[in-house]
Amino acid sequence: MLFLTALFIAFLVAFCLAKPLKKCPAAFYITAAVLTAASIVITQSDINITSRFVRDYVLGIFSRGALGTAFWALVMWAGALPNGSSSIKKLMPIRGELSITAAILTFSHIITYGMTYISILIKGRTGSDFIITSIVCLAMVLIMTPLTVMSFKKIRKKMNAKTWKKIQRLAYIFYALIYVHILVLFVPKAQKGREDYFLSILVYSAVFIGYAVMRIRKFYIAGKNPEKKLVLNTVCVCAFALPIALAGAFARNTEADTVKPSVVTEDNAATFTFAPETTALETAEVTTVTGGKKNSATTAVTTSKTTSIEPVTSDKKDEKPTSAEEEKHEEQEHNDEPEQEQHEDIPADEPQPSYKYRNGEYEGEAEGYAGKVHVKLAIENDTITSISAWADDDDPEYFGDAMNKVIPQIGAKVSAEGIDACSGATYSSNGIIEAARIALEQAMN
Repeated sequence: MLFLTALFIAFLVAFCLAKPLKKCPAAFYITAAVLTAASIVITQSDINITSRFVRDYVLGIFSRGALGTAFWALVMWAGALPNGSSSIKKLMPIRGELSITAAILTFSHIITYGMTYISILIKGRTGSDFIITSIVCLAMVLIMTPLTVMSFKKIRKKMNAKTWKKIQRLAYIFYALIYVHILVLFVPKAQKGREDYFLSILVYSAVFIGYAVMRIRKFYIAGKNPEKKLVLNTVCVCAFALPIALAGAFARNTEADTVKPSVVTEDNAATFTFAPETTALETAEVTTVTGGKKNSATTAVTTSKTTSIEPVTSDKKDEKPTSAEEEKHEEQEHNDEPEQEQHEDIPADEPQPSYKYRNGEYEGEAEGYAGKVHVKLAIENDTITSISAWADDDDPEYFGDAMNKVIPQIGAKVSAEGIDACSGATYSSNGIIEAARIALEQAMN
């Protein structure tokens, strides 16, 4: 998982490179800034990275904010660990340097997704989830920026100690907003049966809820100084486990057992193929190619359309023979040379079925969540045999959800009307539906 990898890197820097970080922090700041700038440039450019590992783990650890969050976790826990412990002795001297490094790494996530959010806002494609996420992110930036500036030694020395400490308490709100931000983004995906997001919620909950419990415990001990801590520790364990269990239960909501994980290819596209039309239950197969290997997943599609051509027969009545035929018949009888009479039935032309759409492949495009959405479909005898969809800039995960929800409906109905959009991926769904509608209009007879 990406966050666990980021935590490992953060621990490695904090515990193995503590002395160099304290002695020459500028080198770490510059390194973090260079890596941040490189990830921003690459993700915002037209560079096509075919390796999913490079996209998701090498670049994703910066652009998705996992590494920055991991460093913030160390900064958090440095203030929550018991006084006198070996870990707090290691982390507290470099806590300021860790927070500055964390802020620099976080800007990769802020700028990368900030550009997307600005583009969406300009297009007026706002929704409740977008507004909540935008408000939370804006509040985080407004808190993080001054706290980071005040973490530099030169700035800190010029400030009054009490004033500095009071302002630094805003960090508690900042940590809480990080957790809220993660839940807003991850819970809808976990509810759709995404095991990786469900596990991520549990890990993030353990880190942030565990910090809150330990910080409150430390505050209580400093004020009360109890001799016996058994009851306190028991309460802390319950306070730690219960919210994690609730978060897990909430993330495992209604769709966890019914919706299959999305299958997204390397280029963020998928091809749905449909079996020949019938009145029975059909399956739409999502075929993808990953690393040269084909993977497939099936989605149930019910089609009720049948095309039947009733044969048309022509009943010929016996016609009265003409005089010429009578003469010929008499001549045959006279010569005792019977001739077998052959009746040739001329088959009637069977009427050709009338189709709504022309056979062939048709393509349409429309606006998606953050860019153009393309749909290419193949039609044969008023039946959609395959649908391919891809996006220029849409988020792969949201677009994958939209494809798996919307495309089987279009294939079953052979229409873009009355299609239910995917909850949480409305704009991507509408883009696919509109692009399919345009493609079907091109195919119309």
